[in-house]
Amino acid sequence: MTAISHSLDRTLGIVLNKRPFKESGFLVELFTRDYGRIPLLARGRSNPKKPLNFLELFTTSDWHLKAGQSFHFIESVDLVTQRLLSGKAIWTAYYLNELLLKLLPQHQEAPALFEYYQLALEALLESEQSDLDITPFLRQFEFQLLRELGVLPNLTEDYEGRKVIAERRYYLSFEEGLLPISLPGTFPIVGELILKILAQAPLSRGESVEYRNMMRYLFEPLLEGKPLQSRIWMQKLYGKGR
Repeated sequence: MTAISHSLDRTLGIVLNKRPFKESGFLVELFTRDYGRIPLLARGRSNPKKPLNFLELFTTSDWHLKAGQSFHFIESVDLVTQRLLSGKAIWTAYYLNELLLKLLPQHQEAPALFEYYQLALEALLESEQSDLDITPFLRQFEFQLLRELGVLPNLTEDYEGRKVIAERRYYLSFEEGLLPISLPGTFPIVGELILKILAQAPLSRGESVEYRNMMRYLFEPLLEGKPLQSRIWMQKLYGKGR
């Protein structure tokens, strides 16, 4: 990062990760609405009279930050929403954070992705008190993350520029998009499901599973075949992953 030191406009931000730093601080990865993912150095850990609730994971706060040479620093911060997740919900939220930390470059502005991330967290919080299906929120977040990274294949047309037809079967290639024939390393998918995904239409249980598998196919090369720790723990604890 360029050696600068100036105040930034206020922005909403959510803590993705934190770890202790020396005796009285935290190194924080903060996902902000206006500046993307930024590193933050927060001080004050040793003062029990001032609990740092705004540094809890999945918490949205209104931040006024100062940019430094290697880290950002807090000028002021106001707590907005604290989300205390547990059980499956917290492991699913860890999954979202892990994707952001591994794949989204620091300082890449992504306001739309930030909104989808917030929606997913709110859905996870609600799901702990109801039977809300959170999978559509997860898929929308994943879809937008791929778009922000510039690697989302064109799903509106096949590789020859023809519009997707509901009755036709396609073979999705990470690099070439929708192909008419099966080739090694492609993912088979019917046109009807593609159109539903683009329209964010309700999916059947089977279609939802197929959509999840398609997303795993698209993320695999980005993750270089390395398993996500959140998914490993989800499978160990609950026998399945999101």
